[in-house]
Amino acid sequence: MDDELLGLALVVVLAVGAQLLAARLVIPAIVPLLAVGVLAGDVTGLVDPDALLGPALEDAISIAVGIILFEGALGLRREELRGGVRAVSGRLVTVGALVTWLGSWLAVELLFDVPHAVALLVGAIVIVSGPTVVLPMLEFIRPARRVRSILKWEGILVDPVGAITAVVVFNALDFHGGGISLRAGDFSLTMLTGIACGAAGALVLMPLLEAGWLAERQKVAATLMAVVAAFAAADLLRSDAGLVATIVMGLVLANQRRVDITRIVEFKETLGSILLGLLFVLLSATVAIGDVVDLGWEAVALVAALVLVVRPLAVVASTWGTGLPGRERLFLSAMAPRGIVAASTASVFGAELADAGAPGADLIVPLVFTVIAGTVVVYAVLAPAVARATGLAHGEPAGVLVVGAAPWARDLARALGAAGVDVRLWSGRLAEAQAAEAEGLTVVADPLLGDEVTDEDPLDEAVGLVLVTTDDDALNELLLERLAAELGAARVLALPAPPGSPRLAPRDGRLEPPLFGELATAPALARRWAAGERVHVVAAAPSSAALPLVVVREGEDGEARRVRALTGGAVPPLGDGELLLALGPA
Repeated sequence: MDDELLGLALVVVLAVGAQLLAARLVIPAIVPLLAVGVLAGDVTGLVDPDALLGPALEDAISIAVGIILFEGALGLRREELRGGVRAVSGRLVTVGALVTWLGSWLAVELLFDVPHAVALLVGAIVIVSGPTVVLPMLEFIRPARRVRSILKWEGILVDPVGAITAVVVFNALDFHGGGISLRAGDFSLTMLTGIACGAAGALVLMPLLEAGWLAERQKVAATLMAVVAAFAAADLLRSDAGLVATIVMGLVLANQRRVDITRIVEFKETLGSILLGLLFVLLSATVAIGDVVDLGWEAVALVAALVLVVRPLAVVASTWGTGLPGRERLFLSAMAPRGIVAASTASVFGAELADAGAPGADLIVPLVFTVIAGTVVVYAVLAPAVARATGLAHGEPAGVLVVGAAPWARDLARALGAAGVDVRLWSGRLAEAQAAEAEGLTVVADPLLGDEVTDEDPLDEAVGLVLVTTDDDALNELLLERLAAELGAARVLALPAPPGSPRLAPRDGRLEPPLFGELATAPALARRWAAGERVHVVAAAPSSAALPLVVVREGEDGEARRVRALTGGAVPPLGDGELLLALGPA
């Protein structure tokens, strides 16, 4: 009893602790997760997944992977499938998956002395990529929107394709030396089963999310219930159809306008992160480090072949004739890390074949985990370098979006532009937007909805700060909540509401400091501008009549100028290359 308690507690501590360490070091979480899992398992013997969960281990892993894929699918919006994203991502999960399978199979065949069936199975398993490793890398690199969308869609959709292909191969091959009988009908039937169960689960869930008698936390619980139920129903009908069901369910919920899923997304992100950590610790604890070392130089050659040959070939085949620029193809070729689905599939099939005494079965887990660790480390170094070399990496964003275009706000935008800042505006009032355009300012689409006609994304990778300045307090609150959820609370600031005005929720002074200070309400700023005050560069110690607004500093190594909005209090001392903009007498 004590050993099981210690093991379970250690899995949780290591899973969360490794992710905290990864956040502190700004590295993919999978790297420390794999390391602590191997240390806790094979090296020290403190964690034995089979002893902890027994026969339920395989099913628990499958359900957790389904929930993780559901959470990833909630971020797939059809608005992203513009500008060639649909065609390229669709080909990557079909043509690209086929090229990856065949190329990986040949690489394993040439490098290792394993039966043909094992090589085919390993090739199918490493088709997958996965949101658990791709999305954190994209957040770190911040590439151009189109390639980011392509990789996000590919990473989520290719997981069930690879997993189902592996299931079909596993069931079709005789691992004791017999023939091969691959049936495309098995694959199609599994996909259709998953699609049907996922769509049905979403349709059943939506009325519950609309129900007024359910509290928000109960709606989150209902969502978890529906996801697990859809997964189980599909998987009972067809093996691994549950992964398709959870992705389809997430896609349906993400792209409907009937119910609000904001709170569900927030909860699923937290749950998905915890499950990811637990899974990687448990799965890597099953790996024998000696088996990985015994693979020798051939393991390094396998990773090199996947990175330098197989992935580029898959990208070339998938983007041929699409008109995708060469630099974007190059970046796509430099990003294909393997993740949790490859690990879980290899663990399940490897153990089952080993128990059956199939030749070469003992190599499946070490081979796949070598590919996972190798591709994550290589792409963590390679992808940022390629993004910088091709000009696709935006780095730390420096642009400013001013929401609201009252005369004083347009004056601020002009002053920011004159100081060398990349600034754009949005206003829901046609007259204000037209006035801003007439003054030569850049006016963008609605920051919440974008522009489906022009494919414009007002919150692209260049925006590092949003200043919400409208005189509609309810709109300000909505924008503050929604934009902070997308960009982070530290990058979205809003004007305070006038004293005594009702608020939808109390303002969190720590996370949401009032823009320009508590007294800088929209009516007060409008009165000051109407009285003749203007935004201009002032000395480090402005007069008491001036209201400090922002500090503009020159970026490093010739980067764009950066802006720090002030929130009241004493003006910070200015350093070299910094400017202070204030609203005061002309």
